[in-house]
Amino acid sequence: MTINDLLSSYAASQQAVGLVKSLEKKSIKTMFLEGLIASSAPLLFASIFKKCRQPFLFILQDAEEAGYFYHDLTQLLGNGQVLYFPSSYRRAFKYGHRDAANEILRTEVLARLAALKASEGTPLFVV
Repeated sequence: MTINDLLSSYAASQQAVGLVKSLEKKSIKTMFLEGLIASSAPLLFASIFKKCRQPFLFILQDAEEAGYFYHDLTQLLGNGQVLYFPSSYRRAFKYGHRDAANEILRTEVLARLAALKASEGTPLFVV
């Protein structure tokens, strides 16, 4: 079984079809999903990627969880469709100090989102 076969299986599931219908409703702005463990959430969203025309924002518990989620999505969709929006502050021994590298990544994400809004291009995933 290839990754594309797996994505097709997920896209055909009743839950994925219901999720796409819910996302098409303009009245729904926020959604909370539970029961998705390990790589099932990235697989689910990668499988419905072509059916949805808006960007997605995923808020995760910490940088480690976000990193795994980001990595899974980039493996499924490629680097061009997934962006990582890190915290601008360091979390280690210099708590409260700005992290210049993360600020550059944040600026890139905001620029890509602004360009997407202007061009009505393909959807993006922001982790």
